[in-house]
Amino acid sequence: MLESVIVKELTTIEQIEEARNLEHDIWAVGSIPMHQTLATIRNGGIVLGAYLNDELIGFNFSCPGFMEEKVYLYSHMIGIKRNYREQGVGELMKIYLKDLAIARGYRNCRWTFDPLEGRSGYLNFTKLRGYSDTYIPNCYGEMEDPFNRLLPTDRLFVEWQLVDNDYLRWDTKVEELLEEAVPVVEWSLSTDGLPMLDKEQQFMQQEAFIKDSYTLPIPTHFQKIKVESPALAEDWRYKTRHILQAMFDQGYKIIHLSKYNEHIGHYLLVKRSLFAL
Repeated sequence: MLESVIVKELTTIEQIEEARNLEHDIWAVGSIPMHQTLATIRNGGIVLGAYLNDELIGFNFSCPGFMEEKVYLYSHMIGIKRNYREQGVGELMKIYLKDLAIARGYRNCRWTFDPLEGRSGYLNFTKLRGYSDTYIPNCYGEMEDPFNRLLPTDRLFVEWQLVDNDYLRWDTKVEELLEEAVPVVEWSLSTDGLPMLDKEQQFMQQEAFIKDSYTLPIPTHFQKIKVESPALAEDWRYKTRHILQAMFDQGYKIIHLSKYNEHIGHYLLVKRSLFAL
């Protein structure tokens, strides 16, 4: 299927309206206003659409960003129709975005995502080689869409170097650190067969971390946990929040998510000094 998908930039009112309709279908809430989208496009932003047989199946909305005297592209939103998720459409749009952004002078791209969404983490860190050392609790406040309701909208702030040809060094170093890494905490299965984090509550926020690398489990199917056990989903949210904030405060960053199995994937957290990022 993926080889038949065509990604292109959306610039016309008709194209943007189609993307807005898809946004509404995915999240079941209001979409970004037309005037705001057009203003963004005309001032350095990029909106992409993914088409399969002339059907819009995904979109990506990005706008210019500026922080600490640095200009970057902020990839605010990516949405894909339900039947086409987990098939590589998101990665296809990100790679197209990378080439287009470089051509327009951008060297850095940033975005946020829910740290408990494993498939997003695998794309952001493992496939795209992004990284993060910033945790934002309840980033967007209360949201009522099906993906975010009932829990704080915690997010990781991801950075992606668009111009970086040193992938061989990166991949080799990641493999070495994965072999050396030790778990920050353990995970287990509940009586209902759902993954739980740190059941014995052994994590100590004031603990000093000294190793080069650690791993942190995250659930493979967080949305399933939210439906079947809201209390367990909340437990995951607050435990991972406290752990990642503590690790980031001590100079670690996430650079990789190991391939997830039926229940769990593992973030790789390493000392910032090990990567010239």
